[in-house]
Amino acid sequence: MHADAIHRGGGQIIPTARRVCYAAQLLAKPGLQEPMFLVEIACPESAQGGIYSVMNVRRGQVFSSEQRPGTPMYTMKAYLPVAESFGFNADLRAATGGQAFPQAVFDHWSILNGDPTEKGSKIQELAMKIRTRKGLKPDVPAYDQYYDKL
Repeated sequence: MHADAIHRGGGQIIPTARRVCYAAQLLAKPGLQEPMFLVEIACPESAQGGIYSVMNVRRGQVFSSEQRPGTPMYTMKAYLPVAESFGFNADLRAATGGQAFPQAVFDHWSILNGDPTEKGSKIQELAMKIRTRKGLKPDVPAYDQYYDKL
């Protein structure tokens, strides 16, 4: 930094603040989040096994299964990662013989398990793919890269 205040401007302060923010983000145990659908599935009791099998293959979590009063139909509610939802309707119909009718709507963001800075982990591979797609260097930089060099 320049000794005279008149010469201290954004050109000196902003790059320093940027390096501080980058290093702080890397030291704060960064993580990735994925969008989750809330899926409501209407089905007869005989189709529930097929629904559970499809949801398990696609990292889905069934949290409610209630019978509709006066009918043989059940309403099942589950969370399904958006990334796993492509082709979900076709797989569900195939597993249940066309007896299940899903409806999906965005519900929340879920934190992925793991550390993207840990070498060899699945989440690190995902982070590398995202960084490559965005035109960044594939490896997450180490926080010491942002130390001031005097």
